[in-house]
Amino acid sequence: MSEPQLDPDLIAVLRTLGTHRVDFVLLGDIATAIHRHGGIVSGVALVPGGYGRNVERLAGALDALGAEVGIAGRPDPRNLDWRAMDLRELAPCTFMTSCADVDVDFRPAGCDGYPDLFQDADRHEVAPGVRPHVASVEDLQRLAHGGAPRVIPPALPPLALPPEPDTTPEQEIRASMARASMPHVRR
Repeated sequence: MSEPQLDPDLIAVLRTLGTHRVDFVLLGDIATAIHRHGGIVSGVALVPGGYGRNVERLAGALDALGAEVGIAGRPDPRNLDWRAMDLRELAPCTFMTSCADVDVDFRPAGCDGYPDLFQDADRHEVAPGVRPHVASVEDLQRLAHGGAPRVIPPALPPLALPPEPDTTPEQEIRASMARASMPHVRR
């Protein structure tokens, strides 16, 4: 399979994250572009693992990229020193780096964070030696539609219809027992 055509600056961000051993899953436009083998993408959107050592690795990678907290391509006017903060408390946020903007969200709406996305993510080689985990197409669609977290709903009881007007309670009980004994009827 050929590598997707991505901007070298995006590759540089992904390479730096990999060098710092950051566990993350890509999502958003960059994930879509990777699934489509290329596209115009302005930044990197990722969901990092939220455990302590990984957050420290992410901070190291962002520092290596010369990151500053930004809003819409401009420095954040609050002058936050993100290096002295827990990134989990700052996120969701955007970092402007020397290469490309990096959107960080530990728990995007519609999912339970890194473990939820990781279970269906696949590694994609985007450049020699650069193989990030990319959210599955199904997860990207779920997130795009603000889907609920992946939860297997409990089985619902069968819908009880009101008895027909000319049936007696005894007839209704017999009909209910007959429906329950039919193997081809889904309950």
